[in-house]
Amino acid sequence: MPLNSSYYPHMVSIPDSPHCELARWLLDRLAIPYSEESHAPVCHRRAARALGGTGVVPLMNTSDATLDGARAVLDYYEARCPARLRLYPSDARARADVRELFDLFLDGFGTAAQAWACAYMLPTNRATLVRLWTAGAPLSERLSVPLFYNMLAKEVRRNLDIKPDTVASQRARIESTFERVEARLGDGRRFLTGERFTAADLALSALAAPALLPPEYGGPMPHLEELPPEMRAGVEQLRARPAGQFILRLYREERPRRAVELVAAGEHESGQTFKDRLFIRLTSPRLLRLVFKGLRRFRPILVIGKSGIVSRHDDCIEVLARDTDFTIAEINEARFQSIDGPFILGMDRSPQYERESATLREAVHRDDLEFIRRFVARSALELTDAARPYGRIDVVSGLSRVVPLRLVDSYFGIPAPDEPTMMRWMRDIFHDLFVNPGASAGVHRDASRSGAELRRHMDDVIARRKAKLAEPDQPDDMLGRLLALQDEAHSWLDDNAVRRNLGGLIVGAVDTTSKSVALAVDELLRRPEALDGARAAALAGDMDAMKRYVYEALRFNPHHPAQARFCGRETELAAGTPRARRIAAGTTLFLGTLSAMFDPEKFPEPDEFRADRETDTYLHFGYGMHRCFGYAINGVQIPELVAALLRLPNLRRAGGSGGQLAYDGPFPQRLILEFDGGGGASATGERSR
Repeated sequence: MPLNSSYYPHMVSIPDSPHCELARWLLDRLAIPYSEESHAPVCHRRAARALGGTGVVPLMNTSDATLDGARAVLDYYEARCPARLRLYPSDARARADVRELFDLFLDGFGTAAQAWACAYMLPTNRATLVRLWTAGAPLSERLSVPLFYNMLAKEVRRNLDIKPDTVASQRARIESTFERVEARLGDGRRFLTGERFTAADLALSALAAPALLPPEYGGPMPHLEELPPEMRAGVEQLRARPAGQFILRLYREERPRRAVELVAAGEHESGQTFKDRLFIRLTSPRLLRLVFKGLRRFRPILVIGKSGIVSRHDDCIEVLARDTDFTIAEINEARFQSIDGPFILGMDRSPQYERESATLREAVHRDDLEFIRRFVARSALELTDAARPYGRIDVVSGLSRVVPLRLVDSYFGIPAPDEPTMMRWMRDIFHDLFVNPGASAGVHRDASRSGAELRRHMDDVIARRKAKLAEPDQPDDMLGRLLALQDEAHSWLDDNAVRRNLGGLIVGAVDTTSKSVALAVDELLRRPEALDGARAAALAGDMDAMKRYVYEALRFNPHHPAQARFCGRETELAAGTPRARRIAAGTTLFLGTLSAMFDPEKFPEPDEFRADRETDTYLHFGYGMHRCFGYAINGVQIPELVAALLRLPNLRRAGGSGGQLAYDGPFPQRLILEFDGGGGASATGERSR
């Protein structure tokens, strides 16, 4: 199963609770898959408290927060989701209006609708309520709820304050709320506060469900024919009202289907297998540094059969610089071809490489780095501010994987269909292209599927942008610039060429950054003195110093500790030195870039953390013609993201396993940090039934 995170939370629920429906609807709207632990009323309290809640549902655990109640869930995701999906307007007056309606529906109206329905059903619909309460619940509850029904029913009556006059009094409250809704809708608006769906519409729809029984409801619901005759007539009357019709339309048009977590569904490779854990152990930086230290001393160029390992800095640079003797097409070309066709990182020197590389550089402008710096700093501040009420942040899901993904939209011009899907596409493809040394068939299968989905998405994005090229105020991004270059001088640059080149860029833009940030922070946390120095640089806004701290931290655990090249014809490496070695044609060389950055000839005192080294000597993003196209972006983005974290007061690891790096295959997936000043998880007092 995937690790809990904000992109895969764990929710404790009562199956038919409208408060839980609000949380489900919100997550489904963001296409965020989740695991749901359903319990019958009363039984839910123990499960919720076991996860740190007060007993209210929905209780949601995201690893970096415990969210107590529907309001807390909405507030948490509202502060983190993309601006276009936020449910509160940015205008202060409009925001206050939405908040007032949300509170009205969530509290008084929601209780009225639940109480009205339960007042009808509790005395006469025992079997139906047992079915609703135990849907998806543990076997022990499915067996015990029928036996203890009277006790549970009594607790539900107490919790909802059900009295002999409840049907009449709560029906009056429902009618009063519907009248208020209908007054707003009288001017023909599509939603309660205008022309966009807001938190007010969400709360009204979810909390009205017990009185309307919408077919699209995300939990179990009674069938109309199961209802007492008077209740059935009441439901039909409420459905017929304009407010009822409005709510039913929202369910039809705005209620998404539940997002599927493919690993949990058995449709995607898991990154949590024994093989994955073994790979992480065997490639641990401490073990690699020990092995490479011996190789540098005794066998700096080790060749066995048709494979070799190069461990000295000068020799790694020589291989990377001699790009006609040591080529990359044999390493990467077939994988790129299988995903979406040729890309410069899979090409050797050729007219096509020169042409496509030059065109991509034409689409890069001098002031891009400043735009990127501002975007990353602003986005990182929003996410770290969102974490402040909780005093905890997940480095990966809360920051380092999110900001680069949004930069893919803002700078490269490829918006996500939704963030979880785009994250999956980026990781699947990157995994197969660059971190699949065993050529796992499962990894390749996942990448092939994600590659096909990404191609279709990008084709749609490109077609929509081309249809608007003549319109004013088009975004100034890489996609727009490449489309503008489709002229006689670039006759080869058709839409497919735009897609495969831009696709090649964005695939490397997310997980490289995310992994580098997580590894750098992890290494800094191991070194209190270095952490203090990096924090001082972050607080002073000295991003040059910040970059040196980050690159030095990554030297101890680089995101990509080795690169591969193919020797197509016999040649000599390190000629004129005692370690010179003939390399036979057909040999694949693995360049230990981690080892090269511990070579004492280029990195004096290699075992010491020194933030005074020249950043150009590091090999984090390669060297030569195949140095990462986005190395300059990385040099801005990664330090900004680390700095945003270090500005949080007294940043430290969370206790237990959460404070240690957890992996999804070769990728960091979770690292929970704590800091001072948090107010604890938000909590609300809305009743669960």
